[in-house]
Amino acid sequence: MKFFAALTIAGVVAPALAVPAAPVVPDILGNKGCTVPPKRVEWRELGAANQKSYLDSVLCLKTKPSRIGLKSSLYDDFPYVHFKLNDWIHGGAPFLPWHRYFGVIYEQALRDCGYKGPGTYWDWTKDAEKGLLSSPLMSKTAFGGNGDQEDREWTASSGLQCVRDGRFSKLRPEYLEDEPKVLSSGGHCLFRNMPEVTEPDAYKMMVPTITLKGINELQKAGNWSYFHTTTEGGPHGSIHASLGGEMNPTTSPNEPLFFMHHAQIDRVWWQWQQKNASRFAEYDGQGMLYPKRDQINVKLDDVLPMFGLAKDVKVRDVMNPSRGPLCYRY
Repeated sequence: MKFFAALTIAGVVAPALAVPAAPVVPDILGNKGCTVPPKRVEWRELGAANQKSYLDSVLCLKTKPSRIGLKSSLYDDFPYVHFKLNDWIHGGAPFLPWHRYFGVIYEQALRDCGYKGPGTYWDWTKDAEKGLLSSPLMSKTAFGGNGDQEDREWTASSGLQCVRDGRFSKLRPEYLEDEPKVLSSGGHCLFRNMPEVTEPDAYKMMVPTITLKGINELQKAGNWSYFHTTTEGGPHGSIHASLGGEMNPTTSPNEPLFFMHHAQIDRVWWQWQQKNASRFAEYDGQGMLYPKRDQINVKLDDVLPMFGLAKDVKVRDVMNPSRGPLCYRY
C-alpha cells in the first residue's frame, strides 16, 4: 500500500540540482506590527468571486520567474525548497513553525499575483466521513477530482494518474521526487491517486484522524511534544495519504491542495495554542538545524531556513500569528 509512505513524508535530501545564488531574498514579514489581524476563512465561506481569484492567482505563479535562481517558475520554487529541506522540516519540532511560515510566504505570493480575498484553508473534517471527493474543493470548478486511472503519464519509476478536470487540469509542475531522494525535472501532469477510490478499506482506517471527533481528541493534548508529533503523524499524514499522487513524495507542494491542507493543520495548532496563552511560547524537543544533521534540543531562537524563497526568520517570530508580524487569525 504505497499510500502509507505519505504518513511520514520523510527521506534524505538529495544534492540534485543545486540552487544558484538568489538575486533577492524578499523580506515577507518586514517590521510591521499587528493590531487587527484579518481572519482566515474556510474555502466554502470565500464566495465564488474570491474562489475564482484564488485559483487564478495559483495559476499566475506559473508565469512568474523563480525567486531562487532556477530556470523554472515561482510556482515550482515551493516544491523545490520543500524537497531540499525535507529532513530538517519533518519528523521533529520545526515541522509546525516551518510550515506556518511557508504558508504565509505562499499566501503573499498569491497576493502579489492579484488575490485580494481572505486567507483560506480546507476544513476536511467536514468531508472526511463522506469521502474527500465529496468536497466542493474537489469539484470541476475548483481543484478537480481524482486522477484518471486510464490516463497515465509515465516517468522513470511509475505511471502518474493525471487530473483531467478542475482548474489545474493543464498544470505542469516542473519538479518531482521521481524516486526516493532523486529529483527529476522537465514537467509532468498534476496527478492524484486517492485510496478512497482504489483502496477504500485503507481510507476508512485513516478517517478517524481527520474527523471533528478526532481533532477534538487531539486538542486535549497536554503538552507540545505530544501535540506536534501526533498532529504530524495523524491528521497531517492522513490527508497526504488520502490524496495520494503529488502528496506522497517530498515535492508535495506541487499539489495546490497542499497549502489548503497545511493551513488547516496550522489552524488546528492555533486552536490548541488558544487554550493556554503559555502555548504561544511552548516549543521544545528534538530537531535538526540546517545544514547540520545532528539532532539537538530546539529553542525559540532557532532559524527557519527558506533557501532564498524568503528571508529566514526565528521560530519565535511565527509562534503567535495574531500578534506577531504574520498578522492573521482563524
